[in-house]
Amino acid sequence: MHVAASLQRYIASGAGRAVVILLATCTIACDKKTDAPDTPGVAPGQPEIVTGSERIGWTQSASDRNELDTFRYAIYLNDVRSELAGVTCLPPPIRASNDFACSAPLPALGSGSNKIELAAFIIGAQVLESGRSTPLFVSKAVMASKMPAMPSASSATPWASGLTLTTVDGIRLRVDRRAAGLVRPVDIAFVPDGRLLIAEESGRILVLTVDGRLLAEPALTLARGRATDPRLLSLAVDPAFDRTHLVYAVYTTAAADGSRAFTLSRFTEASNKIFGEIVLLDGVAASPSSSASVRVGADGKLFAAFDDGGDPRRAGDLASPSGKVLRLNPDGTTPADQAGLTPTYATDLHSPHGFDWQPGSRVLWITAGARRRGVRLAAYSLPRDTRPSAAAFLRGPSLPGLQNDLLIASAEGRHLLRVRFDRSSVTRVVATERLLQDVVGGVRAVAVSPDDGLYIASDDAVAQISMAE
Repeated sequence: MHVAASLQRYIASGAGRAVVILLATCTIACDKKTDAPDTPGVAPGQPEIVTGSERIGWTQSASDRNELDTFRYAIYLNDVRSELAGVTCLPPPIRASNDFACSAPLPALGSGSNKIELAAFIIGAQVLESGRSTPLFVSKAVMASKMPAMPSASSATPWASGLTLTTVDGIRLRVDRRAAGLVRPVDIAFVPDGRLLIAEESGRILVLTVDGRLLAEPALTLARGRATDPRLLSLAVDPAFDRTHLVYAVYTTAAADGSRAFTLSRFTEASNKIFGEIVLLDGVAASPSSSASVRVGADGKLFAAFDDGGDPRRAGDLASPSGKVLRLNPDGTTPADQAGLTPTYATDLHSPHGFDWQPGSRVLWITAGARRRGVRLAAYSLPRDTRPSAAAFLRGPSLPGLQNDLLIASAEGRHLLRVRFDRSSVTRVVATERLLQDVVGGVRAVAVSPDDGLYIASDDAVAQISMAE
C-alpha cells in the first residue's frame, strides 16, 4: 500500500499578516513490503511568522473514503513525535481525482523557530510509518491584540515629490505626489470625468478633484450610524458611470465575538457624495487579516474576491463564497451565462490581494492563485519579500517599456513589484524587478486610470508614476 501526501503551508488566518499560501511541497510515503526511504530535508532559511491559530494542510491520495479512514498522521515538532489531532479531509472536487484535501490545527508552538514535519502511518499487525516530510519552519508572533491599531499619517515614510528612478532596462520614471495627508489608503478608483476616489481602511472614501484638490469632506464614511467598526478594503466604479453613477465597495465589520464578515455593497454618487447603499452580499466569513477585492470586468459583470475566512477548507467548498472569486450582475444576481448557474468563478483562494485581466487576452491573474473551477493556465511564486497588497496591469503606451507589465503593490515588502512577461506567451514570466524599494514606505495600492495613468498609494499619499524627461 502506498500513502502519499503533499505538505502545504496554510498560514492564512494570522492577524495583520498576509502570506503566500503554498511555499513548499514534499512527499511522504509508506509501503507494507519495504521500509520507506528517508525524505531529504531542506535548509531552514527564514521561518514564516504565524500566530498559532493557523491550520496545516496536505493533499492525501486514497482510493476512497474507507481507505482514507485507515490513515493516521504523526507530527514531529522539533523532532518530538505526537499523533496529529483534529484532522479533517474534504473529498476530491473532481470525481476522477483521488486527492483528498486534509488539514489540522497547528500544535502549540514554543518561542523562536519551530520545525514541523509530518508522517503518515497505519496500524495493523504492526505500525507502518512513512518517512518524514520536508521540514516547515515557523515562528510564533507575539500579538498585542486581535486588531492592531492603525498608524496615523505622521508615522509614514517621508519622501520628496518629483523623485526619479531608473529601471534595470534603462527606463527613467518620475514619481509625483497627487494627494497627501491620507491614512492607510487601500484602493483607488477613477471617475470618467477625471476625479479620483480614494478609499481609506478606516471606512472613508475621499475625492481628488480634476484640478488636484483633495476635498476635506469625505464622499462616504462607513462608520456613521454603525455599531461595529468597518474596514474598507476595495472599491470600483461602474464602467457606465456617466449613466449609472454606481460605485461598488467591499468592507468588513466585526461581530460581538470578534469575528469579521465581508459585505459587498453598491452605492450612488452625486456631487462628490456617495450614498444610497444597497447590500448585494453580506455575512461572508472574513479572516482576521481580511483580504478582498472588487472589480468590474470588460463584460460589465462584477467580480469580487474574498479570503477563506480563516479556514482553508472553505476555499474548496463550493457551497461557501469564502476563498472564491464571484462573478455577479450589477444587482448581485448570478449571470445567466455563468457556468453551473452559480456565481463561483474561481476557487481555492486563501488571501486574495488583487486581480486584473492581462491585456489582449481573457486571462485573469490573481495574486493568491486560482485553481479547480476556471481553467488554471499558470502559477508564479512571488519573491519571498513580496507580500501582495494589490495588482494591476499597465495597458497603454504611456510608459513605453512597461506596457503589458503586471505591477504588484507590497505594503510589507515596501516596494512595487514589476512582473514582465514573454511577449509571445501570456503565461510565461521572464523577469521581476522591485521598484521604489524603501523609498515611499509601504506601497499599499496600485491602479491604472482609463487614460493609462499609473497611480500608487503609500501609507499617507497617492502618487502618479510617469516618464521622466
